[in-house]
Amino acid sequence: MIQFKPTRNIDLIEAVGNHPDIIAGSNNGDGYDYKPECRYFEVNVHGQFGGIVYYQEIQPLTFDCHAMYLPEIRGFSKEIGLAFWRYILTNTTVQCVTSFAARNSATVRCTAQ
Repeated sequence: MIQFKPTRNIDLIEAVGNHPDIIAGSNNGDGYDYKPECRYFEVNVHGQFGGIVYYQEIQPLTFDCHAMYLPEIRGFSKEIGLAFWRYILTNTTVQCVTSFAARNSATVRCTAQ
């Protein structure tokens, strides 16, 4: 079971974003700083904390979605991504289109209808 919990816990968000395995993978070698314009969610997979997913409105009604998964749950990345899409589609009015960013991270662009 995959669950998302909205969070504004800056210490947790930056701790996950600056975890050595996250920096090496999801953040393309860069560290991560909290961005107040983003909406953050804790990800739990089968009761285990596994990272942070977040989105930001980059243009009117256009959202850029990202994930920072800890190594323990990366095997569930496809399921988490699909569950996050369902979460967004259930809680907002969006139409999603997938695109891929450079190197190791995937980007999902969601445009509200």
